[in-house]
Amino acid sequence: MSCSAYSTDQDYVRDIRTGGKVADQAADCLYRAYRTDVLGMVKSFLRYRSGIEDDALDTVQDAFLIMLEKIQEGGYKEGSLLHFWTGIARGLLRNKLKRDARMDLTDDNRQFDTMDTDSPEHLLIWHEQRDLLNQVLDRLGGRCKQVLLMWAGGYSMEEIASTLDLSSEAMARKTKYRCKNQLMAFIEEVKPDW
Repeated sequence: MSCSAYSTDQDYVRDIRTGGKVADQAADCLYRAYRTDVLGMVKSFLRYRSGIEDDALDTVQDAFLIMLEKIQEGGYKEGSLLHFWTGIARGLLRNKLKRDARMDLTDDNRQFDTMDTDSPEHLLIWHEQRDLLNQVLDRLGGRCKQVLLMWAGGYSMEEIASTLDLSSEAMARKTKYRCKNQLMAFIEEVKPDW
């Protein structure tokens, strides 16, 4: 389905609530349709309130994820998705600006030395964690890996069952439960001291 199939906000909402691949497509189209407008409004809000414009894109993305969650859980009733998304972003920014205003900064910059996320140490730990997860997922076997990745991706049990030729939703749920427990046990075995 192309993005031109979404002529109203209700079309996005309907498909996002459907779940699975249809929801992924709807979310992608929704993001493309309104991202520039929301980003412009967020940057304007930050300029007006003396915020840091570098926070704009992160805020837009965080607000988008919150909006998707609210749509899926029924927290969105009606109205413009553009305004809904922008309102969530403004709320996130207000909270951030309040937190920043309360933050007691000192002249001692040593407190920030541990916050360098581009440091070689941080990157090494991140790569080790990613490699460990891949190793553990490989130990689970193909079927468990597929089930857990689809489940983590937001696919419904019905879609998982259909895609992986499982007999029913109940079987998909049982397989996910068994695989998740197996994954947790493997992680406990190899858990490093990060």
